[in-house]
Amino acid sequence: MITRTTLFSLCLVFFSVYSAVLSAQTTLEVSLMTFNIRYDNPADPLLWDTRKEEVTKAIAFFDIVGLQEALPNQLEDLKSKMPWMSVYSETRFGNGEGEACPIMWQTKHFDLLHTETRWLSESWSDTASIGWDATMPRIASIVSLHHKESGQIIRVINSHWSHVGEEARQASAALIRSWAMKGGADVVIVLGDFNAEPQSEEISFLLSTNLKDSYDVAKTRCRKSFGTYTGFDPVGFAGPRIDYILVDGAEVSWVCADEYIKHGFYISDHLPVHAFVSLKSQ
Repeated sequence: MITRTTLFSLCLVFFSVYSAVLSAQTTLEVSLMTFNIRYDNPADPLLWDTRKEEVTKAIAFFDIVGLQEALPNQLEDLKSKMPWMSVYSETRFGNGEGEACPIMWQTKHFDLLHTETRWLSESWSDTASIGWDATMPRIASIVSLHHKESGQIIRVINSHWSHVGEEARQASAALIRSWAMKGGADVVIVLGDFNAEPQSEEISFLLSTNLKDSYDVAKTRCRKSFGTYTGFDPVGFAGPRIDYILVDGAEVSWVCADEYIKHGFYISDHLPVHAFVSLKSQ
């Protein structure tokens, strides 16, 4: 015969186990951004010194950020304004000069486990090597991060593909696809300006793995559709979508391209793209 006391005890055990299961599966949100910030070009209609405050504000509080076309002076400006962010960056020439694809992250949320730069070429470990029909060195920055709250390992790849070489883009897709295998990571995030539209062969090939385009799989998209390459002038130009946040191992809840305007111009010739993904604590 089950007494009230026994029943009450059983209920306590049930709710304790149930609470423990819920706690073990707590969903944690991580915010991501990719942003081609446009290199510091004195011929642009909106100069870097005029727009750098807005660029800083656009990226300042995302958890993980991948930048493209960042020159050393631009990265120094951003680092000085965001001391709470850690940065990994190597320039395309491997000597501290030229553009880079930096990865930034909130120091308080992550431990750094590994960093690496690989060149998008047949000899990807060779510094400043140029691949296929590209006209200049192209790189992928790679970091592995330990997310303190969830305990998960996140591998982040950030890259900027050739704007002229179709063969180089297709080969870059093959390289990134192989480097995006999970290995010991729980989650893989691929960020970048790929200079290729979603229907292209290279993007289709890249997405034939477990990587998912956040634009397609997000529970909510801020607009029905959006492009990401816009030029500086927001009037009369609907650009293609060539900037991506790809995810393997996490659920995407939201994705958007942000429009920041100063003095009548966008703050870069690309829109920053951001997404929110959900991790499960271990």
